[in-house]
Amino acid sequence: MNKIIGIVVSIAALGTFIGFGEVLAQRDEISVGYPQSIEPELQALLGRMRNEPSSPELLVKVASTYFDLADDFLTDKVKRQAAYEEGAKAAKQAFQLDESNADAHFFHAVNLGNAARLQGMTNGALVVNELKSCLKRAIEINPKHAQALQMMGGMLLDLPGFLGGSEKKAQDYLERAIAADGNYANARILVAKLYRKQGRIEDARMQLEAVIQAERPHYRYTWERKYKPEAEQILKELTRTSSP
Repeated sequence: MNKIIGIVVSIAALGTFIGFGEVLAQRDEISVGYPQSIEPELQALLGRMRNEPSSPELLVKVASTYFDLADDFLTDKVKRQAAYEEGAKAAKQAFQLDESNADAHFFHAVNLGNAARLQGMTNGALVVNELKSCLKRAIEINPKHAQALQMMGGMLLDLPGFLGGSEKKAQDYLERAIAADGNYANARILVAKLYRKQGRIEDARMQLEAVIQAERPHYRYTWERKYKPEAEQILKELTRTSSP
């Protein structure tokens, strides 16, 4: 019974570590009209697909845009889930055409995981295993794939032990993600929480300040609305607890 509960909790927690696995365009700057501009952008990409149905690069771009649509624009749960599922499908087609495309494996994982979270899947262990398999393959192809490293670290941090969860392994993946590309805010916040738990207050503070002071954070739209405020809040808590 406890294992069943653990699996359900793990799937529910997918949003903690899956969200915002930024790649490709990475939305470093907020374009005029964003996020409303995502829908016409997606339609243009789907139009191109009719002429280039076997392009792995285009399929990955479609998968990433479906992810953006569900994450940043859609609010209806059913529509968001459908967008994530379409993104996962496009990414799977991409790596079936080009198995060496690390971004395709990553985007299959990030879309699939979010779709499972919204659906509240009961076959949680199967979903988690597929996510881990995709992420491991992305990292095998590109050991410095920061998004895959970040997502794997978050997964291992939140999963129970019987599903492979491990704070030590999680920290390793998160630190590797930061070393590969320090502009992914979620990796820094997650590792800062680990450092705080370990009593490494100054190390945690450094990670949080890096998030707050980032000049070119990936996914600026989400950084402004989620990660920067979260880092500021945790930093305030650290300051209060460390004050004499």
